Amino acid sequence: MISFELSEEQEIARSAASGLARSTLAPAARAADEAAQIPSSALNGAWALGIVQAVADPAFRTMEQPTVLNALVLEELAAGDATVAAAIAASVGFAKAVAEQGSDRQRAELLPPFVSDVPRFAAVVELDGPLADDTAANASVTRVADGFRLRGGATMVLLAKPSTHLLTLVKCDGRDEALIVPLDTDGVRVSKIHGTLGLRGLDWASVAFNGVTVPASMRLGETASANVQRIRDASRIALCAMLSGLSRAVFDFALPYSKTRIVHGEAIARKQAIAFKLADMHVAIDAMRWMGLKAAAELDRSPEAPRSARLAQLYASDAAMRIADEGVQVFGGHGFVRDLPLEMWYRNARSLSVLDGLVGA
Repeated sequence: MISFELSEEQEIARSAASGLARSTLAPAARAADEAAQIPSSALNGAWALGIVQAVADPAFRTMEQPTVLNALVLEELAAGDATVAAAIAASVGFAKAVAEQGSDRQRAELLPPFVSDVPRFAAVVELDGPLADDTAANASVTRVADGFRLRGGATMVLLAKPSTHLLTLVKCDGRDEALIVPLDTDGVRVSKIHGTLGLRGLDWASVAFNGVTVPASMRLGETASANVQRIRDASRIALCAMLSGLSRAVFDFALPYSKTRIVHGEAIARKQAIAFKLADMHVAIDAMRWMGLKAAAELDRSPEAPRSARLAQLYASDAAMRIADEGVQVFGGHGFVRDLPLEMWYRNARSLSVLDGLVGA
């Protein structure tokens, strides 16, 4: 017999996140989007759930199915405000990678701040392009006597300004490496990105590594080789969870409206064109949720889950955009105005769908 029932611990965490999303995150989401800044009350409330602390604290290293639990919490947070969920997910991704694959010294030095009651930020990024002022040169990573030298850029880095470290995924000598780069390192330049499409409260930036030297002691795991694929898989599972939560917010907003909006003497929910849209949205939300949780469960029992995690993320990215678009269309002209959250959810869905390697579960 296969059971999909949540454990008591998972249900408590999911319920707490759901309550916070309804009471605090959702009511503040529009103002946060307009101001392009996450309210401290929302961020502190999400941090107080303890999802980051549980990853960073050695006392919780034996917790059952931590990736599944993280995915459940991130889905609920994203149903309230995907911006807050992404901020928490970024720190989870960094802390989880260090907790699972860092050396004893790295865990002792880097994780204690993430166990505190004060939000602490870090991010996972890919060295994915050339420097902005030298586009003719490709991004490069070379080994030097005392470690690695980085040249290139990382685009769309969330919360770069308040972050302390970037876990930078690179390719060196044909193999993947994960390097921990403090943002105050010589040669690291952070440039704020203005006017982003969605997730506007995440203080987006581009980061340039201009001949940055990363000592061997800051290679994740030091002498042990890090499993970079596992880090990517966790990121993709987190993205799937957040896209599921955001899509659910669209559906839960559209369904009651369709039952009360009367056109030609009949609720639009009774018209096939709308009823079929809503049915397809519901099926897609369940599909992306279960694909994400399947990948999370696989990652909890295996070193990596590349196929399941990638399929879940690809499906969720596509389905979430369709659902956001259908949500706008259910409301007709009202879906295009800023008085309702539909257009904000549409922008956030597009922004989440292009994030790969920036967050983690």
